[in-house]
Amino acid sequence: MSAEEKPAAQANGNSAAENSAAENSTTANSTAANSTTGKAALAVTGLSVAYGNVVAVHDATFTVAEGDACAIVGPNGNGKSSILMGVTGMIRRRGAVEIFGAHAKNGDVKWAARHGLTLVPERRQLYPELTAEDNIILGCYTWTRSIGKARRSDAYGRAIGLFPELKPHLKQLAGTLSGGQQQMVAIARGLAADPKILAVDEPCLGLAEAIAKRVYDVLAEIHGAGTTLIVVEEAPRRALTLCNKRVEVRNGMTLHARGDNPPFPPTVVTA
Repeated sequence: MSAEEKPAAQANGNSAAENSAAENSTTANSTAANSTTGKAALAVTGLSVAYGNVVAVHDATFTVAEGDACAIVGPNGNGKSSILMGVTGMIRRRGAVEIFGAHAKNGDVKWAARHGLTLVPERRQLYPELTAEDNIILGCYTWTRSIGKARRSDAYGRAIGLFPELKPHLKQLAGTLSGGQQQMVAIARGLAADPKILAVDEPCLGLAEAIAKRVYDVLAEIHGAGTTLIVVEEAPRRALTLCNKRVEVRNGMTLHARGDNPPFPPTVVTA
């Protein structure tokens, strides 16, 4: 190689290296952008919940992107349900909660529901003296006071359609249904609210494995239709068959939040 050619070759090498670095940077930025499925559906910052002098949740912080299925996991008694209750306004809290960018009012369940966040509570919390159908229709109360309009709505039709096995029991008192049937009614009631985010607290508590699988099949269908999903579960392996994001809770604190099908068991990162 001549003396004149060496600088040119070096310049070309430097240019190629710069181009390669630029491509790698672009790929990394693209990967980072794609790791989030969309804008934040739910953003929780510094959330704390107390029952009298007993602190159940301390400084919980996490984000759920629109279209995510997020599992909140951890042992019983560590604050998972309290996080959901604080987020949805069932109990008062400290800290900030945003639902699709709007600051959620503290302790206001109606506000949260009207902005798209609906909770299916632990142990169903149905009205046992009402029929299964009436319990489901109550879910429509967030957007209509008309029973006729509720019955004709797409939201109610979708809720009923997901559980064909409930149709013979719609006129039956909710308190006389089996545990699995009651859980189906509770989920259907949540769907009747036409939520953008459906939060389900311990959906398989006390259920036989076959019924638990049916419940998770329905949750997968709900998520597949575009609803952002939050599931509180004591059994993380089951939750992670559905969810692409995990928030782990220990002693009322969120230890970490991971996305993109996190490995199990996790490496716990202390807060």
